[in-house]
Amino acid sequence: MTYRVGHHSTSDDSTKYRDRKEVDHYHTMDNPITRLRRYMEVQGYWTQEQETELKAHTKKEVMDTFKRSEKKKKPAVEDMFTDVYDELPPNLVKQRDELIRLVNEYPEYYNADDHEKMFSH
Repeated sequence: MTYRVGHHSTSDDSTKYRDRKEVDHYHTMDNPITRLRRYMEVQGYWTQEQETELKAHTKKEVMDTFKRSEKKKKPAVEDMFTDVYDELPPNLVKQRDELIRLVNEYPEYYNADDHEKMFSH
C-alpha cells in the first residue's frame, strides 16, 4: 500500500484535513522507497555509497538536460490549440484568433525569437 504524502494539487492544502505528524511518519518511516532501500542494504544488494553516487549522477543528468532544453526554441504558439481536438471547437477558434490578433497588434509584448515560429498561417 502507498500513501500520498503530497498535496492533491498546488491549490490543495492537505494540512487542513491531515495531521502533519501523520504525513511525516509516512514520508520518513513507511515510505516504500525507503523500505526497499533498507531491505536492499540489509541484504547486501545496495550501499550508501551507491546511493550517493546514483543521486549525484542523476542530478547532473537532470541539470544537463535542463540546460539543453532551455536552449531550444519553444514550439509555435498556435500548437497549444492543435493537439487535443480533431476539430477545434468554436470557443477555442475564437481564443486562437484573438491570440493571433493580439500578437500581430502588439508584437513588442511577444518575443517571436523564443519560438520556432509564432503561427503557421
